[in-house]
Order: sequence, then C-alpha cells, then structure tokens
Amino acid sequence: MHTRCLSIAVVLVMFVVASAPVSGQRGRGGGPPPEPAGPIPRTADGKPDLSGGFAGTGGGLTHSTILEEHGAGLGIRAGRSLIIDPADGVIPYQPWALAERDRRRVDVNAYEDPVGHCEFYDIGRLHSFAQRFTYSGGNINIAAQQHTMRVVHMNRREHLPDAIRLWQGDSVGWWEGDTLVVETTNFNGKTRMALGGDFYSANATVVERFTMIAGNTINWTMTITDPDVFTRPWTMESSAPMLRGGDGNRATRLVDPAWEHDCHEGNIVLRRMKNLFEQAHGVSPEGEPIGALPTVVP
Repeated sequence: MHTRCLSIAVVLVMFVVASAPVSGQRGRGGGPPPEPAGPIPRTADGKPDLSGGFAGTGGGLTHSTILEEHGAGLGIRAGRSLIIDPADGVIPYQPWALAERDRRRVDVNAYEDPVGHCEFYDIGRLHSFAQRFTYSGGNINIAAQQHTMRVVHMNRREHLPDAIRLWQGDSVGWWEGDTLVVETTNFNGKTRMALGGDFYSANATVVERFTMIAGNTINWTMTITDPDVFTRPWTMESSAPMLRGGDGNRATRLVDPAWEHDCHEGNIVLRRMKNLFEQAHGVSPEGEPIGALPTVVP
C-alpha cells in the first residue's frame, strides 16, 4: 500500500538522513537523554519557560514520510498513526483531496515537493525534527530545519490581512494555564506535511498546543480545520513527547544558526527527480513542453 511513498523516501533520503531527528539516546545524540521529570521552569510572569531545544520523536525516520500507521521499508521505520482524532487514525480527506494526496505519492511526482528545493517546511512537518525556542520582545520564536524561524506573536490577537499569504502562515499565541496555544492562518497552500504528500489548503486554520507536563517535557498536538480539503477537523500529535535536549545533542545542533545546513538546490538527487518528472509528463515542472520523451511507469 505504501510502496510508492516509501520509494519516494529513497529518492530523497540524503535530504532527510543528514538532518534526521535524534531522540537523545546514548551514542546517537551525543549523550544520555534528558530527564523528563522535575519541576516546570518558569519565566518571570509565571508561565512555563520553553527556552532551549526540543525533539519530539522516538528516533529514526518514522513519520517524515507517512503520518498514518505504516510498516517499515526502504530505510523508513514503522510507525503508529499520529492522528488521535478521528479515533481510526485516518486523515478525513474529501474524495478529491485523497486522490490528490495519492497522486503526490507517485515516485515521478516527488520533484513537486518544495522541501526538495530547500523551500520551507510545513509547520506540522517540522515536528519530525528538533526545534529551538527563544524569547524576543514578548514573542516566542521557534527555530527549526533549514534555518526556518517562526515568530509566534504573543502581543496581538488579530491575524494579518487576508491578502498576505506566507509559507508557514501567521501565528498568534496565548497561554491557557501551562499550555501555549498557537493559532495559525494566512497560509500560501504550497507546503506538504510529509514526503507522502499530505496537505491542507491556504484557507486552513491550524491550532497547536504545547503543554509542558514536566521540567523537560512538552506534549504537542495540532488540530487542522479546513472545509476545502477535509470532511471534518482532525488532530495529530508528535510521535513522542518533546524532550528538552542539551547543547551537545545532534538534534538541537541542527537548529543552531552556527551550524551549516546541508540542503542546497544544486544537488544530484534533485536533478534526478526533475528528470523523472519531465520524462513522465513530457513537460518541465513549470509546465513548458520539452518534446517527446519516454514514459516512466510508476
């Protein structure tokens, strides 16, 4: 069932493996995992202190390809569904949207994935990797893969004008007890939630909840409401609680601006994906005819 999607992962594996999340296990993350227990650190206003790097993964390439339950294969570890609502663990796509998601899983269409071009990760996709939280001007900043920086605006409630559309949308946040709630709108509709092609439209509203349950532990969920794509709102969680890592943890080093990121547009894998796309469709990725080419059967 997932053969096509997993083979896409093989084509892109050098992108992902080089920046694969590390759970902090001894020997893999540069030291022992942090202790999840202990009192919740707090800022001067009494809110949980999120400062530092967190990784929300059980280790390995588990959900960077498929968010729903899937078996292992081609270098990808098996994983349970991250979808906690609905209870069956299946994303509630409308029929047309499910067909589009499956089209994106065909090998020859892998070139369409913007991550392969070093463009922005989707905000849900970032949770396959580490993230670093900092504070600035009363706002909360979240640094992630490919030097991506999200700003969660804590000083306003209104979103940007509808005409302004961003790769990772416009995020406003507030506290509900020990939970940071982040509502994001104003997407450009170009991102994907995983290599497997899961997506939502530019009109989606995404609500994330970062709940600090111990000194170094955050539970994260994300609820997506998008009547253009889904039959109902749905909610996913990270594959494991987000654990605060030390400075020596490889997962947190990947979001340190002092470290060079490995993604660049001139790599050989990207050229191969472009060639496959053109051979299959007879047009360039920009839609320009390129002459008669042999058909590649997916």
